[in-house]
Amino acid sequence: MKRNAILTLGTGALISLGLLGGAASMASAGTSATEAQAFLTAPGSLSAAVSAAEKSTGGKAMSADFEEDGANTGMYDVEIVMSDGTVSDHLVNPADNSVKAAPADKDHEENEND
Repeated sequence: MKRNAILTLGTGALISLGLLGGAASMASAGTSATEAQAFLTAPGSLSAAVSAAEKSTGGKAMSADFEEDGANTGMYDVEIVMSDGTVSDHLVNPADNSVKAAPADKDHEENEND
């Protein structure tokens, strides 16, 4: 009986810590509740978007994120590295995993050149 109570309390504590950690992670990453909800309700998955971008380009994904604002809201932005070392961003539609080159992001290019 005591063992079950300890296991239950321990499990509850770990779940609580996980939820707090997730909330803190979202806050530190600048993820809004609106963005999180949009991501959760989007069809498909981040892993499917990465696979589609890799297959479409022949490159390897270096990073990926969910776009929450601007013209590409609701799309996955996957950064692809090609075997020759070139890097490009591609947008993946989560509804059908169609891939297209992302328009040049002026802020992103300025940060790379710093």
